[in-house]
Amino acid sequence: MDVVVARSWAVVVGVALATLATLAPCAARASEASGPEGAETLRVLSYNIHMWEPSVEALAGVIQASGADIVGLNEAWDQKRNDALAEKLGYNIVYGGCKPAKVPEPQPHWVNGYYMPQVLLTRHKIVSSKFFNAMAAKEDKSKPDFDPNVPIYRGGTLAVLETARGNRLAVFVLHLHPWGGSDNEKMIDMRVAEIKGILAQLTQYAKLPILVIGDHNTQSHKDGQTGYKVTRQMESAGYIDLYRAVHPDPKASPGITCSGARIDYIFCNRHVTPVDCKVVTAGVFGSLGPEQSDHLAVFGTVTIGRP
Repeated sequence: MDVVVARSWAVVVGVALATLATLAPCAARASEASGPEGAETLRVLSYNIHMWEPSVEALAGVIQASGADIVGLNEAWDQKRNDALAEKLGYNIVYGGCKPAKVPEPQPHWVNGYYMPQVLLTRHKIVSSKFFNAMAAKEDKSKPDFDPNVPIYRGGTLAVLETARGNRLAVFVLHLHPWGGSDNEKMIDMRVAEIKGILAQLTQYAKLPILVIGDHNTQSHKDGQTGYKVTRQMESAGYIDLYRAVHPDPKASPGITCSGARIDYIFCNRHVTPVDCKVVTAGVFGSLGPEQSDHLAVFGTVTIGRP
């Protein structure tokens, strides 16, 4: 696994200030404007916990050791454990809660009508939140990309957060369609439809810093692959792959997260400045690595706000 090379504080600050200086001043509507309190650092963790394979105590330990103030969890299907984790950390939590039009029969991995809804944990204030069925596989392309009547209700969680300094940002935690490999065009197109729907939901927050985190179930075209359309879609919409922005050489830093591939990501828009990013291997932040989940977490550091 790759090891992130430490950078001097002077270089980090220089890069952050130079990048932020190039951004045109902008203001979202008053209720969602980024605050005037200056630039600040955010620490972000994205982790597929494989149907709650780690214990609450072990996962809380990893999060605490990382210092992450924004955490996106995939396959966190156990409502009691989700709430216990939030209580142990003292974090705000948001997930599920919006039932689809036709509620399926209750099953162990379902919460409020969603199949393993995506969980957002944060130290920051949750200003507003929305929940979506993120499956978009439909024959009728004229219908909205978020449709409660499609077969699988894999919920996506969107929230606007406000930091103690008054800066606001939008965070979307997703888990794209998990089946079908790189040679299955139908499944690839399904994930592309999902990400287009998610990006459409995020357009109203375009003036805010945005983070899109989670298990995309696809490799990146940045890693030398030509056929992976989801990450190209993200790039064309102006989003930056945080890990690859920090580690541009895929041979030197493959960033493997699951089954020999890099499929877990932290994406950010132009109002976010990349600082650092790494894959959380065994021993990092006390993680047990593959013993704790079939995925490795991705941890990133960014800055937002005006200098």
